[in-house]
Amino acid sequence: MTGERGHRPGEDSGAGQIGLIVDSTVLLRADEAARVSRDLDSRFAVVPLTVLVDDEPHVDGALPPLELCRAMAEGARASTSMPAPDDFARAIADLAVAGADHVLILTISRALSGTHDSAVRAGASAEVPVTVLDSATTSAAAGGAALLIADGAARGRGAAALRAAAEDYLREETQTLFCPATLEHLERGGRIGRAASLVGRALSIVPVLGLTDGVVDTRARVRTLRKAHARMTAESLATARTLGDCEIVVLVSEGSLDAAGEDARAVRDALAEVAEDEGWALSEGVLSPVIVAHVGPGAVGVVVRGRS
Repeated sequence: MTGERGHRPGEDSGAGQIGLIVDSTVLLRADEAARVSRDLDSRFAVVPLTVLVDDEPHVDGALPPLELCRAMAEGARASTSMPAPDDFARAIADLAVAGADHVLILTISRALSGTHDSAVRAGASAEVPVTVLDSATTSAAAGGAALLIADGAARGRGAAALRAAAEDYLREETQTLFCPATLEHLERGGRIGRAASLVGRALSIVPVLGLTDGVVDTRARVRTLRKAHARMTAESLATARTLGDCEIVVLVSEGSLDAAGEDARAVRDALAEVAEDEGWALSEGVLSPVIVAHVGPGAVGVVVRGRS
């Protein structure tokens, strides 16, 4: 964990057998997912969302990101569907059978998806106690919180203490910024206002977007995508300097930086040059197809997170 936090009044301090469920937008690399499962003695599960391409459903993770991007670029309409409460109920029951006596569920921002509410409904009728956490973000920022929860559980912290630590971490030690190549997909999915999108198109404005209290907001408006990437890079480096010991994660829609193209690689290279001098970790990640369905092909994101 990033430093030891004291218990708040009324928090439990018992160890217990914690289980963790995340939805499929919570980004964990293969090695990180293995670490979480190991720390929790396999009491870990992922509940997937669904991506619909021209109304054909695909379980999140089954459709390669590059294939989705190509379909969207060719005019396919992409949308998403949240898991049903029964999906979470089955995962909770499985973890209970595996020995969990308290299950934490970490979800994408409830302002962006009904996934959180589905988890709450499932938890209300579960036979073991369930705590549902709204990450107020997604992707690698939420992934950092999952790592922190698993590490804390392995160290014997109880559910309330883990929830408090994760909420503090998400609020104080993560930042998520992204630059869509176009606002079309965000507008179509209702993630930004129509007026903001139309103004952006009319004036050839490219925004730098972020998440504040779980809601997409505009951090800057510039004239070109390259300038937007430069602004995103500068703000990410400023946050990294504030955090000190941190990791920077560069995220792309297409599945890899090579597939994403020169502009995405330029963002990575600019961050890498400073990260190496400062001793920060730098990694690359792929946006969940569920996220890509809303931000579209060509989107580049940067998450700065405290090391968990």
